[in-house]
Amino acid sequence: MKIGFDAKRAFQNKTGLGNYSRSVISSIANIRKQDQLYLITPHVNTKNFNFKSNNAQVIQPPLISNKSYWRFRGVNTKLNELEIDIYHGLSNEIPYGIKSKSIVTIHDLLFLKYPEFYNYLDRKIYHFKSKLACENANAIIATSQQTKKDIIDFFNIPEEKIHVIYQTCQSEFVTKWNDNTLEKSAKNEIKSPFILYVGSIEERKNLIFLLKALKSTHEEIRLICVGKKGIYYKQVSQFILKHKLEQRVSFLNINDTKTLSILYQKSRALVYPSIDEGFGIPIIEAMYSKTPVITSNQAIFQEIGGKNSYYFEAGQVESLIEKILEVWTDSQERENKIKVNFKYVQKFNANTQAKQIINLYQELI
Repeated sequence: MKIGFDAKRAFQNKTGLGNYSRSVISSIANIRKQDQLYLITPHVNTKNFNFKSNNAQVIQPPLISNKSYWRFRGVNTKLNELEIDIYHGLSNEIPYGIKSKSIVTIHDLLFLKYPEFYNYLDRKIYHFKSKLACENANAIIATSQQTKKDIIDFFNIPEEKIHVIYQTCQSEFVTKWNDNTLEKSAKNEIKSPFILYVGSIEERKNLIFLLKALKSTHEEIRLICVGKKGIYYKQVSQFILKHKLEQRVSFLNINDTKTLSILYQKSRALVYPSIDEGFGIPIIEAMYSKTPVITSNQAIFQEIGGKNSYYFEAGQVESLIEKILEVWTDSQERENKIKVNFKYVQKFNANTQAKQIINLYQELI
């Protein structure tokens, strides 16, 4: 097969869509060494993705071209020239007017479910590209059953066109690392017990809700936050100052996945208070790290977190406090949940993901 990948996010995004794109491309390249892969991207950043394979070629736009238009439509000329068998849009879009068979991965439609968290122009662009891709692709990959339901509800897409294929996390979270690999900035922060928050500091991720619970727990419970700071961080920092939580809340800028993995392993629990997600990667990162997960009882989190995570009632601070106190001390129940979750999370792995995607490719061609 000749497979074209929309590799923009693989080269440009450090987390999220970038991790998904890198995982799909790398795992398929390892399995399908006889196929020719084309990584189609307007920009290359080898710091994010230094991918080398004998059966892969990077395709970029001509030097004198509008890169956004090239990715949206102009790339079709090159795809036709290469005689691509299948094109996989890895992040909610495919080229307009594409003639080859195509698949699009839809990660979420949160911009439609929660428009208040997105600016007007972004919403319009996301809506246009996602709807166009869902209507015109030969098949759709949804990263969860919840996302599949949203695609049907918002875009009226036939259910049989949508295939749920779960994603995985980076391999570093499966490994037990020595403390010597920690970044210097993290060494002092993990000497005492703590709970962990991983995610962008933005309103939808709901960090202030977690802080409200934290201030009502005993003072030895500390919180370490890892994630990119958005404009919501101002509200977060004001809340911390107002309630005198400065000694109990730390924000770390982690650039090394190994260090983040160690933080998971040493934490008492990951607390994931997000209002909603299309998947929720930190949940499986924590389970691979043998760390308890506390998250809300929203359908998407129960789908990904399984039966042995700790679920609080969405929007109920007292319920979250109860779960934090439950995981803070050792118990046989806590240990059992960790063991069962570690077995459960094995289904979210790169090899399974790649094989299911390849099977879908073969069905289409």
